[in-house]
Amino acid sequence: MIDEEKRAEAEQLIPKPELRLGYTAALYYNVRNTKLPKQLDLLEEWFPGLVIRLEETDGTEKRPPEYIDTERMIHAVRYHNYIYSGGNNRVTHITGKLTGTASSNLEKERKAAELIQKNIARRLVSEMNPVADLHEHMEKMIDELDEEQTDTFHYILYMYVLMCADRYREKEAYERDEELFPLDEETIEQILYNALYQLSKYDWDGLVNAWMWLMLGSLLRNECGRVLRVYDSSFVPVYRAPGSEDGLFSRLRYLVAPEQYESFYAGDDLDRQFPGTEWYCDQCGEHLNEQEGFDDHLEAWQCRRCGHINPISFEQLYENKEDWLNDIHAETRERFEQTIEKRRAELKAETEEKQE
Repeated sequence: MIDEEKRAEAEQLIPKPELRLGYTAALYYNVRNTKLPKQLDLLEEWFPGLVIRLEETDGTEKRPPEYIDTERMIHAVRYHNYIYSGGNNRVTHITGKLTGTASSNLEKERKAAELIQKNIARRLVSEMNPVADLHEHMEKMIDELDEEQTDTFHYILYMYVLMCADRYREKEAYERDEELFPLDEETIEQILYNALYQLSKYDWDGLVNAWMWLMLGSLLRNECGRVLRVYDSSFVPVYRAPGSEDGLFSRLRYLVAPEQYESFYAGDDLDRQFPGTEWYCDQCGEHLNEQEGFDDHLEAWQCRRCGHINPISFEQLYENKEDWLNDIHAETRERFEQTIEKRRAELKAETEEKQE
């Protein structure tokens, strides 16, 4: 649940509820009460080796950065511990577009930034190490926060996701289309819902996962959709909306206040012990409902494909694959039984009405 007493304080630490790298990254530095790095330093600090190729120098040379088209990378040097960013307006515009702080609309630089986004997404999809390394790097950065800062950071991200969702909903279609690298509806829904899902687990892994994907979404924009479809072990698409409403905001509200939702069931397979439930083998993933002779009144079912013994009970019910992986139960037995009884009464009333 949202703590209303913390809301005002949280909003002070959120510069703008917009899924842009500059605004997203600022949350981390605001919690630490430190200054947001300049564009090149920011990109290298959070995505080392993916945007900038640093060349070895003694740290005293002011060599202007350069964008290499064939590599889709920026070459730069450090000058007294900071990446030197002067002397190349093109690089300034490219990095401004990547961080979401550029106001100009220079097509050549916009295209270069887009090619960098595509290159990062391609590497993350085709190579395993960059994703693992990036996750480990994000974890180390968050680990630099002390306990109090970590708690604040968790809460700030929670509020940020909800505020970004509201901000996106308020925008007119033409406003979204006019954005630099506008996000399509499916991609932003996956980013926001799954980030809040991870945060709602209230554990360390959930915090790291949520932050990593918010940062990737802020940098890669629609190219993040390619990464989402591959790495669903920590960032899965939404399987279905809980409650009777559909859409992103219904799902977000459910994560914030699940007790306000009434379970519902609209099917008519009430001859089952667990109506409306699809069973899958824990070993091989085979759909058990389709196997010959399957009966959910049994205490267990042996998969006809791999032979694994699968328990069949209320304790094995999960909302979706992600809940199963994290052992999160969305229902209580009492609510489940009340839902089925309500549906039985509805069907009985419909039958009596037809007979009349």
